[in-house]
Amino acid sequence: MDEFCTAVAECTPAAQGAYRYEVLRAQAEGRRPERVLMPAFLRLLRKRLLQAGRQPLPSGAAGGSRETAAASSAAAAEQLDILLRLSDLRSPGEWYPEARQLRRRVIMHAGPTNSGKTHHALRRLRDCGSGVYAGPLRLLAHEVYERLNGDGVACNLLTGEERRETEGVPRWAATVEMTPLGRRLEVAVIDEVQMLSDPQRGWAWTQALLGVQADEVHVCGEEAAVDLVRRLCESSGDEFEVRRYQRLTPLEVEETGMSGLLRRLRYGDCVIAFSRRAIFDLRRRIEEKTGAQCAVVYGNLPPEVRAEQARLFNDPNGKHAVMIASDAVGMGLNLNIRRVVFTSLAKFNGTETVPLSDSQIRQIGGRAGRFRTANEVGFVTTMHNADIKRVRKVMEDGAAENARKLKSAGLFPTLEQVER
Repeated sequence: MDEFCTAVAECTPAAQGAYRYEVLRAQAEGRRPERVLMPAFLRLLRKRLLQAGRQPLPSGAAGGSRETAAASSAAAAEQLDILLRLSDLRSPGEWYPEARQLRRRVIMHAGPTNSGKTHHALRRLRDCGSGVYAGPLRLLAHEVYERLNGDGVACNLLTGEERRETEGVPRWAATVEMTPLGRRLEVAVIDEVQMLSDPQRGWAWTQALLGVQADEVHVCGEEAAVDLVRRLCESSGDEFEVRRYQRLTPLEVEETGMSGLLRRLRYGDCVIAFSRRAIFDLRRRIEEKTGAQCAVVYGNLPPEVRAEQARLFNDPNGKHAVMIASDAVGMGLNLNIRRVVFTSLAKFNGTETVPLSDSQIRQIGGRAGRFRTANEVGFVTTMHNADIKRVRKVMEDGAAENARKLKSAGLFPTLEQVER
């Protein structure tokens, strides 16, 4: 930190005051102050590089050495200037000049699961002249595509695996990475916006939020994301509005877990597992021990198969009493779930097995209970009794968790944006 403090001391008084304010804010938000001070340190380094080229030469040095040293220092300073420009990510909104030319209105629909926030945003997409829905899963994109077309509103489908586009149709349902940033639109709906803090995929939500060329941008997500989305919009000159929603149905956490007993499963239960192998192993065991037929849903399931599995489970007169699903259900798939049963509170993230975050537990558990169905009251429990205490704490402490605001958004500029 000594080098950073020295760098600030050599700034103008006005710059010193600005750096002190930013350092205090970073410390209050739990961020490292060194990141705030890095620009001042790099400017100091450039200054010292140029000074080094003007230092007196030692006695006996060759006559051309002064010019060589000065040229070398100047070249190093120029390379540092280039590095500074390329690494300056403080204004990501400027990476999307077409969107900055618009007077965009960003409306955030904030609330818990089963609060109707995405439903209200999609009504605006249905009524507009042109627009896009951008969601976290191809299953969700496919669900919106089917819903809009089923309502007589023509819509295209755009995911990493599939494109269904008809010439002249001005609406798209897309996965967030496939958001058509180059098209001029009236309305955009960006779902699960709290994902912009995700270490792997957060950049896609930030890109969609800052770059979509739409007059109205409706973003749906948790209360914890409101301030971060607000700051991003303010930095880009967008008008910002928040609409808050409350959960439409009661949600209760059961007193105890299920003691590992599959026979305690009931009609309308959704059992959560975190791998394809675990899902199919559970289906085999449940069907053998209880005689109940099981539907399955997971992220890589083809959309047509998922729709059929959801139909079988949602049918009140059907034979598929239990759903076995991955955490994909936490992203808003429409299922008539009476009770969510966690088989584990940890999942493999591609590198290691890590505990579920509080947000993930709330998102998944909150899918129990559905407005205007026979399962209006939702229940949450765990397969193993040892896990119920944490689930209860997280579900009952949702308001406090939402007060822990998101602090950062993912960035992943293209080469063209960096060079610009």
